[in-house]
Amino acid sequence: MTQPPEPLTQEALEGQLGRAYQALDAAARVRHLAMLQSVQKPEDAVLDAAREGPGLWAVTLCAWDALGALSIIAGLFAAYRMNIQSVDVFTVHLPQRRAAAPVPARARLGGRWNPLGPGTSVMRSRQVGTPPGPALPDTKLLDIFHVRAPEPPAPAFWDRFKGEMGGLLGLMVSGQADRAREAIIARVSRVVGSGQEAERQLFPVSVELDNDASSHYTLLSIRAADTLGFLFAFANALTMLEVNIERAEVRTQEGQVHDTFWLTDAAGRKITSPQRLHEIRAAAALIKQFTYLLPRSPNPAQALRQFNALAHQILARPDWTRELRNLESARVLETLADMMGVSKFLWEDFLRMQHENLFPVLVDTPALEERRSIPQLRLALQGSLESLVDHQAKVRELNRFKDREMFRVDLRHITHRIGFREFAEELSDLAEVTVEQASALCHPTLQGRFGVPSLPNGDPCPWTACALGKFGGRELGFGSDIEMLFVYQEEGSTRGPQVVRTSTYFNDFVRAFLATLETRREGIFELDLRLRPYGNKGALASSLAAFRDYYSGDGFARQFERMALVRLRPVAGDPALGAQVLEARDAFVYSGAPLDMENIRHLRGRQASELTPAGQVSAKYSPGGLVDVEYYVQARQIAVGHGDPAVRVANTLDAIDRLVHGGHIPQREAEELRQVYSFLRRLIDALRAVRGHAKDLTIPPTETREFAYLAQRLQYPSPAALRAAVTERMDYAKGLWEGHPQYP
Repeated sequence: MTQPPEPLTQEALEGQLGRAYQALDAAARVRHLAMLQSVQKPEDAVLDAAREGPGLWAVTLCAWDALGALSIIAGLFAAYRMNIQSVDVFTVHLPQRRAAAPVPARARLGGRWNPLGPGTSVMRSRQVGTPPGPALPDTKLLDIFHVRAPEPPAPAFWDRFKGEMGGLLGLMVSGQADRAREAIIARVSRVVGSGQEAERQLFPVSVELDNDASSHYTLLSIRAADTLGFLFAFANALTMLEVNIERAEVRTQEGQVHDTFWLTDAAGRKITSPQRLHEIRAAAALIKQFTYLLPRSPNPAQALRQFNALAHQILARPDWTRELRNLESARVLETLADMMGVSKFLWEDFLRMQHENLFPVLVDTPALEERRSIPQLRLALQGSLESLVDHQAKVRELNRFKDREMFRVDLRHITHRIGFREFAEELSDLAEVTVEQASALCHPTLQGRFGVPSLPNGDPCPWTACALGKFGGRELGFGSDIEMLFVYQEEGSTRGPQVVRTSTYFNDFVRAFLATLETRREGIFELDLRLRPYGNKGALASSLAAFRDYYSGDGFARQFERMALVRLRPVAGDPALGAQVLEARDAFVYSGAPLDMENIRHLRGRQASELTPAGQVSAKYSPGGLVDVEYYVQARQIAVGHGDPAVRVANTLDAIDRLVHGGHIPQREAEELRQVYSFLRRLIDALRAVRGHAKDLTIPPTETREFAYLAQRLQYPSPAALRAAVTERMDYAKGLWEGHPQYP
């Protein structure tokens, strides 16, 4: 049976906390005992605030102890724009532990690393078989802060502060630490991000450890420049280290913090291992620096959780000191903060699946600054393949190369090194080189079985791979699939050993190609051949004659396929055959025959209703979505392309430029189209980056946290500003259908 603790006496309290506590005013010590005794429920927080001078306050806090509690309290002071001048932290052990006591929670700053993962309370994990409700800790906190407030607090100020602190610490005690941590990080980020700290300058941090000053504890001393939220940042750092903190003194002297923490290991012993001491010194400084950068991140709480996981993984490796040194650069830490706070799926690929492969990309800052051209990519890929003999080894290296480069380009965009158009071009260049090399890897194996595919006259049969969609338009973004079709010259046969028809060879070639390029998850570099003649019912590769027959005035191609071919672009294989495919495309798409507008309108209606969840708005398919702009531009290209070959380009922004240059649309309309198209592309890229799902392009409700993060990612000053921009741009795109009845 769980029993309440015995009453805490004045003598026991003063004897437990030692000389530093006994030196405090006697009346204050009596008041402290009463405050501690009044803490009963998980959310109980007792506060006593006394004015010490103009803008100076002494604030004494009592509450239940919990893992990470000091970081919550320090963060709350920062959120209320109060600068901490000094702190004395005391951990009060109750006279008698409860029968079903959890793991001691005295390590409010550091504590044991949580083996159950972020967001799971260690105390809660020990409650299996206990009655419902949280088991209270066996310790309470007694913290004495001296703070400077920017202006005289209102009469109800301290009541509001105490209420918020009690709510947050109550979450910590009841096993909902993740909720409390997310809330305080968001609060601190709003304040620090809006003030003078926005430049995110990293200041030197000195961490020293002393095992001679005490027979029972290891003393950690930290020296650094005083900044708003410093204690909050360092408290978060210590939360990640496997240490207990029994006492802390925080002092600010002439703009420098001088903080001391009394540490033990998990068993309550002094930390003596030189390796462990080195780990604590290095990791504490690094993690503190990263935490300080959190306000630059669109989703600070997510960034902190993911950095915790990275640090945990690194510290578990035998060569962790080398990898940790790689993270010491301010630019690398800024990249981490941006990446982890923007893209959950990108981070998961990095940490869970690709850590050893992609870690060098993250820390290679010079490589993140450069754009690699197609010839440079080709050369780098060939260099990584040339020493390999085995086909499967080459396939693995090709995919590793693709993933590394895609990760590097993603990082360049996430960290604002490049804009969305450069991002699209660099991804498209990578896709082109990857497709080219994957094709080259497939032929030797097939020709070993079938021989070289030949024309009736005995010459080798040319083939070409053509890009469509975003790939064809060099407009790839986060989560874009790779739309393609394959064409060979004409029917013939191979030369053996096993003789098959040319059509059989190239259909097997496309199957081998699909098997060569790995897709880590749905929609991310996923190959899509549905725009080939007859779609999924058609052959994987078509002869040039079959391509011409299907895409002709008497063929079976539908109106949307005619529009899709606007973005066709040969990317691999025989250039002469690629040119013939383009000629056949032009004869069909730019024949001068009018588009069936009713068919296109019907298609848009189906897309809006079938591809968008009920009651939600898709940035791509809803009325006013990206498809409206793309279809409108393609329709204008088709309408005038018969007489003006200059508009026959695959890229949407290039097409707008050509249309205005040819006098087909006015300059004002071109500017509006560019703005709306670019906005919707950036919006879709941001949605995919945040969610890691290529298909879910619904815009979250304005009042949600997800929408707030989206606004930060897109660098809008507020969610309301982003909502206004979404409404304005989508209304314009929807109006394209209404303002030009002859076009969609």
